[in-house]
Amino acid sequence: MEQSSYCEVLVKVVPTRLDRAVQRLLWSLFVFFLLAGMVFFLPLLLGALACLIGALVRGRGLKLEYEYQYLDGSLRIDRIIAMTKRKKAGRYELENLAVMAPEGHERLQEYLKRPDLKRVDYSSRVPEAEDRYVMVFHGGGTQYLTLNPTPEMVQLIWRAAPGKVVRRKTQAI
Repeated sequence: MEQSSYCEVLVKVVPTRLDRAVQRLLWSLFVFFLLAGMVFFLPLLLGALACLIGALVRGRGLKLEYEYQYLDGSLRIDRIIAMTKRKKAGRYELENLAVMAPEGHERLQEYLKRPDLKRVDYSSRVPEAEDRYVMVFHGGGTQYLTLNPTPEMVQLIWRAAPGKVVRRKTQAI
C-alpha cells in the first residue's frame, strides 16, 4: 500500500518599510483632513474620508499570509488576506518542475536569462531569511517562484523528484 505524503506550511509576509510608511502617511493625512475640515472648510472632510478608506483597505493588504500545501506531487499555494479571505494563488505539479534550489544557487542562473521568465514571490519577503528557496516550473512559460518551505517540505519534494531538488548542506540526510 502506497503512503501519501502531505505537508502544510503557513508563511506570514513581513510588510516592507515603504508599506509601513505609506500606511502612516495615510493615517496622518486622515487626521489632518479631518481637523482641517472641521475647523476651516467642510469639503476637506471628503479628503479625510478618502484617506480613511485608503488606510483601511491598504491595512488589510498588509496582513498577508501564504499557505503552501504539498500533496503527492502537487503544490498548492493560497493567499490569505487579513486572516479572513482565502484566494487560490497557484497550483503546480512536480512533473513540470525544472529545478528547486536555495535562492542564489548556481543551478538557477541559466533560468534568469530566459525571455519568458515570470517571477512570482510567495515568500515572507525577508531577503536574509535562510529558508528561501526558488522553484522553476515549465509549462505556459517559465515561472520562477520564491518560497519559504520548511525542511520537511523540501525533504518530501526531494523524495518525489531527487534529481531536480538541491537541498542545503545542513538539510541533506
